[in-house]
Amino acid sequence: MKSFVRMAAGMALALTAMLANAQTQTPDTGWYIGGSIGQSQLKFDDGSLQVAGATSQSISKDESDTAWKIFAGYRFGKYVAIEGGWTDLGKFSATTTVTAPASGSSTITFKSSGPHIEGVGLLPLGNFTLFGKAGLMYTMTKSSGTATGAVVFNGNPDQKSDEVNFKAGIGAGYDFTRNFGVRVEAEQVFSVGDKDKTGEGDVRLFTVGAVFRF
Repeated sequence: MKSFVRMAAGMALALTAMLANAQTQTPDTGWYIGGSIGQSQLKFDDGSLQVAGATSQSISKDESDTAWKIFAGYRFGKYVAIEGGWTDLGKFSATTTVTAPASGSSTITFKSSGPHIEGVGLLPLGNFTLFGKAGLMYTMTKSSGTATGAVVFNGNPDQKSDEVNFKAGIGAGYDFTRNFGVRVEAEQVFSVGDKDKTGEGDVRLFTVGAVFRF
């Protein structure tokens, strides 16, 4: 029994030492790169999709897509980093089908991507890190439209909008080694697109990624 207690105590001390060592693996300063992939969501405004003059119409929407990003950053200390990269927000579409007074349909496709930069606040908790971020994204947005039957577009349905948008997010990371970790994030890019040209909406991102440190 005593030998078992000594062995258990020894294992506990060894495990404690390993955890203590593991918790000091992540460097407080330095460069890192990474990539993430996940899902994006855009909420279309139903009012902007309605066909003028139609007395009977229905709207179907595809408001989610695969999103991805690549990024690089520099950690200035335990609690602060700066990060930048390129994000593809995905592609979304909505179709309005008109059945009266005549039949036809219109489909709008919306896609956006661009570079971004943000400040990151970090809260280390051993091998785990909680973080929040806020910054800017230069979105390059394109919308295109097609129509069938009695439905026609007034003007050119293919439009572009390049602008700077505010973005923010929260996330959590886990470091397996000094040089490798994973992260999950929830982010939002606000007012993507132009209301009068391409259409406009907030895009939400939910991603999982890997981080490599130097």
